[in-house]
Amino acid sequence: MTVARVIVDVKTRALAKPLDYAIPTVLESRVRVGVPVLVPLGARRVVGYVVDTAAVSDQAALRELEDVLDESLFDEAGRDLALWIAQEYAAHPIDALRLVMPPGSAPSLVRVSAQGGSTWALRKPTVKALEDRVVEVIEAGYTPPGHARLQRSVLDALRAGPVLMSELRAELGPVSAAVKALQARGVVRVTSRRHWRGLKSGPAGASGVRHELTPAQDRALLRIRTVAAGSVVVLDGVTGSGKTEVYLRAIEEVLDAGGSALVLVPEISLTPQTVGRFRARFGDQVAVLHSRLSDGERRDQWDLAACGRARVVVGARSALFARIPGLRLIVIDEEHESSYKQGSAPRYHARDVACHVAATRGVTLVLGSATPSLETRERVLTGEWSHVPLPARVTAAPPPVVEVVDMGEEFKGGNRSMFSEALSCALDAVQDHARKAVLFLNRRGFASFLLCRECGFVPECPSCSVSLTYHEQGSVLRCHHCGHQEPAPRECPRCSSPYLRRFGAGTQRVEAELASRWPGLPVVRMDADTTSGKGGHERALMAFEALTSGVLLGTQMIAKGLDYPDIDLVGVMNADTTMHIPDFRATERTFQMLEQVAGRAGRGDVQGRVIIQTYWPDHPAVVAVAARDPGLLYRTERESRLELGYPPFKRLANIVLSGPDAQGVRAASARLATVLQEQIPSDWDVRGPADAPLSRIKNVYRRHVLVRAPTGAPIGILLGDVLASFTAGQGVSVAPDVDPFDLL
Repeated sequence: MTVARVIVDVKTRALAKPLDYAIPTVLESRVRVGVPVLVPLGARRVVGYVVDTAAVSDQAALRELEDVLDESLFDEAGRDLALWIAQEYAAHPIDALRLVMPPGSAPSLVRVSAQGGSTWALRKPTVKALEDRVVEVIEAGYTPPGHARLQRSVLDALRAGPVLMSELRAELGPVSAAVKALQARGVVRVTSRRHWRGLKSGPAGASGVRHELTPAQDRALLRIRTVAAGSVVVLDGVTGSGKTEVYLRAIEEVLDAGGSALVLVPEISLTPQTVGRFRARFGDQVAVLHSRLSDGERRDQWDLAACGRARVVVGARSALFARIPGLRLIVIDEEHESSYKQGSAPRYHARDVACHVAATRGVTLVLGSATPSLETRERVLTGEWSHVPLPARVTAAPPPVVEVVDMGEEFKGGNRSMFSEALSCALDAVQDHARKAVLFLNRRGFASFLLCRECGFVPECPSCSVSLTYHEQGSVLRCHHCGHQEPAPRECPRCSSPYLRRFGAGTQRVEAELASRWPGLPVVRMDADTTSGKGGHERALMAFEALTSGVLLGTQMIAKGLDYPDIDLVGVMNADTTMHIPDFRATERTFQMLEQVAGRAGRGDVQGRVIIQTYWPDHPAVVAVAARDPGLLYRTERESRLELGYPPFKRLANIVLSGPDAQGVRAASARLATVLQEQIPSDWDVRGPADAPLSRIKNVYRRHVLVRAPTGAPIGILLGDVLASFTAGQGVSVAPDVDPFDLL
């Protein structure tokens, strides 16, 4: 007989390995990889997922499966990928398995009230497929009797062909009885057809025109076409060099050969424009997957791909786990972006998971960026990945002129405005000549913080170790980490001084200042506050696109991927916001941010202008962008990382311990560091424990321990084994982050 090997849906590392259950004869035909099952565990029942079956000689000591709850939710390829992620990132397998299941498909047990107490009840998924009923004529010669006027009207409506039942009702009113009568006589047939939610065209103006390729684009396409299956191609192209057209051509060739393709983009804000381009070229063969879709829309888009109706999938990082038959090409646009790193368990990096998928399934992986990450550049230097440069823009216009303005000098010269003289004049020109501009400020709200000019008091979040951000709308202070909100005080809570000053301009304040100084210049603001609702990104971009002249003001969501040929000016209001973050990637990320936003200017036939305002004009990131020479930055960063032992020359794991009791967290982190020191190989090392830079969030104290190992070391396996037997203590949670993107 056979047993089922089951991962139970219980979040404890002691149950991270499969448990064996005997399969009752009545369930044998339904048990296969991927099915959710109901199993006994101790004195209770739990949901689990079958990851394998095996023949055994003795089942006497095994308990039996109680029920099979659904059809298979993942196949063997999905299982293998999920279990690899769990091992690679020291994650619980159940978290990884959920990645490869259709959205909203996982059943669960919930506690419900019962007579004399409570009990557990099975809650099945609520996301269901929608169906349309279609009515069509199959006996055209029938004439209804004279009194059956509604039947005659139905047949008249069906003369042109099949019609949806909902459309008949909308046109003729209640028609169910009439249709049933015609159906009973064999005159019409009623069939069900899947109704697909979320099938919408992209933004107006998206063009499906196939542009003539430049020689550099031709070389890139040839390389993608000819590399061995499972290879990685790095498309290193300056902003405006036509990377998207290369993606489109490569996908065309894949589709012509009968395959499918996946395209990942880093920001939801990029999805509307990207989807518009891909749907203009490939029509309804495109499925879209991202977090702003409803549960039903996301499930339908997943199913469109799984059944092969949509052969091009576009989406954010989670789209990587869609079931795509015949997958032959994966494209990751803006591969350097931090949003490809998952922030909660399992903390995978989409780029690295895509590399694994490419290698194990024979899929070509294309990584595109104007500012490739240092990790990607290093793998190009070693010859592991293929490199294709796109060094010039596809338009005739030269690269934008970059001007760096020292705001310290502006202040010394008497300019107290947030706008330098150069940026003010440039905005005058935008208004006078009816052109468009982008203003970038990576800080939402009206001001970063309030400060009492008499005693130095700064209002802080009562639950987090950060200052509160001032928002003009509603005159409130808000924490952007936990959501705490309180009215802004009119006087200092500490010394009662009325001199509370707003420091550090946010997007709301810049918007107010623009309205005051350039009242005739329309402004579209894009930040987390203005795009929070469904379709918010798309509405903002369409509003900006519809303007003859105006300003797009926003945070990092406008810094990349947007392609508008009528933007002449880009202004960086404050380049210093990411320079001093206590993280080893701060300089690289500052450069990438500045280079990307600068690339929004001059994408048409007119040379653009970029004005970077900063209090640190000699910062390596600013110097490299102004000189249009990424090598200036990457050479110094590479030397620094090599000397200090940071990625890509070492592999890191950041283990964050957190809890409501500071002493408990401190004690647990010290014990964990000791255990790790005892168990790691001799060429690894442990740093810490220490307070995390964000040492308290939502009244939870945070400390971290850093493990450093050679590149390629099985750091996730060791951490998984250590943490499976480590007891943190009451109320203390342990969250490992393998290959962290930041150390905050």
